[in-house]
Amino acid sequence: MGFSISFSSATRFPFGGPATGTSAATTTTTTTTLRVLLALAPVALPTAYLLFLKRSLAKRTVASARISPPDPLVAPAPSTSTSTSQTADDDDDDEIVLPSHVRGAPELFVVAREKVVSEVVPIAVLRPEFVRGDGDADGGELSGLLEAYLSATMQAFAWTPQALLMARMGGSLRDLEAYRRTFDEGYLSECGFEEGDRVCGVYVVRGRRGGRVVLDLSPPSGWKGPVVTGALNVGFDREGEDGVRFVNETIMWRRKEGEKPTLLEGKVGRWLHTLMASWLVVKGIEAVTIGKVKSS
Repeated sequence: MGFSISFSSATRFPFGGPATGTSAATTTTTTTTLRVLLALAPVALPTAYLLFLKRSLAKRTVASARISPPDPLVAPAPSTSTSTSQTADDDDDDEIVLPSHVRGAPELFVVAREKVVSEVVPIAVLRPEFVRGDGDADGGELSGLLEAYLSATMQAFAWTPQALLMARMGGSLRDLEAYRRTFDEGYLSECGFEEGDRVCGVYVVRGRRGGRVVLDLSPPSGWKGPVVTGALNVGFDREGEDGVRFVNETIMWRRKEGEKPTLLEGKVGRWLHTLMASWLVVKGIEAVTIGKVKSS
């Protein structure tokens, strides 16, 4: 992201005016200050925007991260019944998301996890085509919500700098057209996210369970770009009788010996990735709801 700033000859700044014979030193200082400000603008303005975006997203999502080791591979037991249910779900997810060779020998691996969870979204604000039934005690049956949410998040991701770079990295692939088609809006809007479906180049659906889809990081044969072992666990969970929470979890793992740290292990990389994941969750929610969901 870049910024260019131009000023006309009539532009006046609060910290200086035209030079006079008696104020040359002041003018020099002012000019230097202006040059410094202009030089910093391409960095300061995007940084300020990212901080503003982070603060805005934090009002609608909650992010957490853990790295094993030193954190345990499985989250510690919680103190409330609600958290107990959530941790039980996490344990079940571990069996689905983490491959057996990682779960079976955790001492050999570093596992980094990032989880973004939305605020509670009332079923009443979901688009009517996703809710079947009369809104009785169970809040109605949800149909098509998972696919629509995933489609929206993937379409948003396809326009990020990361995805645009990934699309260009496929130049050495035998079927480049098919690879790049997985980034297209039309392809993603029609995708059913069934087992084996490839989206945004390197993500392949491994399976589905309830309101979640697990996608492996699985570049196609002939891929020349960087290879990361990991998975996404994306979708929604029911929250009581009349609400849902949307979830985007990223898991990356590597062997302790001989493999470089993953993006989620670094503070800056994790901060930026969490920002993007939170933004994707919000974009997905906006696509499947009517109007604006009120932040708590």
